[in-house]
Amino acid sequence: MKLSILLVSSVCLLLASGPAARAQLSAELLRFQEATGDRSILFRGKEAPRYNFPFNGNPYWENATFRTGDLVCEGKFYHGLSLNVNAQKQLVLVRMDSSPQAIALSPSQVPSFTIDGRRYVGIGPGDVLPEGIYAIIGDGPEQIYKHVEKRLNFNTESVNGDPIGYYDPDYRYDVTRYFYIQRTYYFRDAEGHFSRFKNLRSLLRKFPGRRREIRRTLDQMLPATPEISFDTYCELVLDIASR
Repeated sequence: MKLSILLVSSVCLLLASGPAARAQLSAELLRFQEATGDRSILFRGKEAPRYNFPFNGNPYWENATFRTGDLVCEGKFYHGLSLNVNAQKQLVLVRMDSSPQAIALSPSQVPSFTIDGRRYVGIGPGDVLPEGIYAIIGDGPEQIYKHVEKRLNFNTESVNGDPIGYYDPDYRYDVTRYFYIQRTYYFRDAEGHFSRFKNLRSLLRKFPGRRREIRRTLDQMLPATPEISFDTYCELVLDIASR
C-alpha cells in the first residue's frame, strides 16, 4: 500500500537524518495521518525496541513471528492487524504492511486485543495487577490471567532449555546473553478478586468445596503422566469448575 510505504520511508528518514529532514518528516507524517484517519492512532506509538547484539532465546511472548489479531486502542477497534508482544518491555507490537518495521504501544494504550483468537488485556499502572500484558484463560465466571516476562541475563555456561524456561532451536554456545522467561498466574474469582497461584495444587485450593471432585475428574480425563502444558491444565480446571 502506498500509505504504508510512505510511513516506512518517513520512519527510516527520521532515524537517519538531521533536523532539516525531521522537519520535512513531520509534514509527511501529518499527511499520512490525515489520509489514514482514525487508524493513524496506532502509528503514534514509539518505534518497537531493536536488539543490536547477539542473544539466545527471544524477547517476545512466544517468538518473533507476527500473527493476525484485533485490538482496541484509545477506545477504537482495529481488525486484521499484524501483532506480537514484546515480553521484556511489556509492549504490544503492531507491524506495518509489507515492512519489518513495528510500532510499540504500552499496556495502558491497549486495554484488550487478540492474537490468533487468544485474548489478552493490557493493564496500566496503578491497577489491581502489576502493569503489563496478560493472556486470559477461561470464558466462565472464574478466569486466569497469565503474565509472561522475559529478562535479559548473562551466563557463560550453556543455559538452553529448562535453565531459561524454554527451548531455543537456534541456540548459540558462543553467545553469553539470553532472555529468561518468568510466567506468573493470577486467579480471578467470580466476584472479580485476584490471587496468585503457582501450581495445580494451589489452583485447586481456589475451589475449596469442589477440590476433590475436580481432581478426580482430571485423573479420569488424563493419563497418569500426561504431556500437556500447565495452561491446558488451567483450562481443564476452569471448564470442570464451570459445570
